[in-house]
Amino acid sequence: MEVKFLNQDFIVKEIAQIGSDVAGVKIMEKKAKIIAFKITNLSTPAVMILKQEALSVGGDFATPKECILVEKSHYDGILFGTIGQLQRVIAKLSIQPFGLKELGNILKKHISCREFSQKIMAVINVTPDSFFESSRNSVQSAITQIETLITQKQAEIIDIGGASSRPGSALINPQEELGRLREIFKHIAKNQLFKYVQFSIDSYNTLVAQNALDSGFSILNDVSGLKDIKMIQLAAEYQAQVVLMHTQGTPQEMQNLTNYKNLFLEMDEFFVQKIATLQAYGVCDVILDIGFGFAKNMEQNIELIRNLAHFQKFGYPLLVGASRKSTIQKILNKEAKDTLSGTLALHFLALQNGANILRVHDVTEHRDMIKIFKAYYA
Repeated sequence: MEVKFLNQDFIVKEIAQIGSDVAGVKIMEKKAKIIAFKITNLSTPAVMILKQEALSVGGDFATPKECILVEKSHYDGILFGTIGQLQRVIAKLSIQPFGLKELGNILKKHISCREFSQKIMAVINVTPDSFFESSRNSVQSAITQIETLITQKQAEIIDIGGASSRPGSALINPQEELGRLREIFKHIAKNQLFKYVQFSIDSYNTLVAQNALDSGFSILNDVSGLKDIKMIQLAAEYQAQVVLMHTQGTPQEMQNLTNYKNLFLEMDEFFVQKIATLQAYGVCDVILDIGFGFAKNMEQNIELIRNLAHFQKFGYPLLVGASRKSTIQKILNKEAKDTLSGTLALHFLALQNGANILRVHDVTEHRDMIKIFKAYYA
């Protein structure tokens, strides 16, 4: 007899490998993985009911020890169990009062998430002031880099920008930004490079965005969080995919806007409102970007990576762009040029926690990392 301890992430794979029935594997998959939710400000009657319902199916709802005294009107708690157990809890909540039916609907969105493949978005900066000096390109070096990426099939998306959005940077005049990018747009259009890879325009200026779309670009990546309604109208007119990024203020002021009462709740509200606006204009092809480093401090950035799967409930692919940013620099106490290893580590964790698209400076190294990731989870 031999006993092998199994990693929870691979229990279902191991069940399949011993020859279990396919239908049985699907049933056991719901029993094999524990998931958990932190629920805050739940009324005391709801707490008591949820505790009872969770225990009745074999899960649990952890509450503060003083909850037993019922001295407060509301409590926080941690609900956990297997997917199968929580599905049964959700079914029971559908007939319960005290806001539990609404809670059940929220939990259902989290549990029934769509899956997306992993992609690399390669960064091409045509700017004199990007925070990572080695990423700054002239027009010709940018064109060379684009053609190399296409020839080597290293990236699914190429994200091109002519304005820095590093913390503290000032907004740029649209004509100046377009001047930096015009020849690149012409090259892409003339050679129909958009047939081989998706092009994304990293811009908050509609003039630049429209020129990019006219040149064959298919993704709008607006770091202002689609603040200008004209950008949404452009997306609708050209049937473009949009990157919806959470941020506050402008790059010049955003690092002074990191005081949130509840970061995840406020981000949820932002995404709900913006998605509703996008859908009202007929824009449904969306990528969600948590805005790593945009109006977030180091602790908030790490918390977002740790709980990235929270945002899967919206049903869109999740983009993370932490490449060589200040959070990694601070953790490692190194400058941007020396943070490749930290970037790879953080992006690997992001993939484990639900990221689908990585926006990166170092494409070859990230392609290798994704190969390791896929081999690990094969």
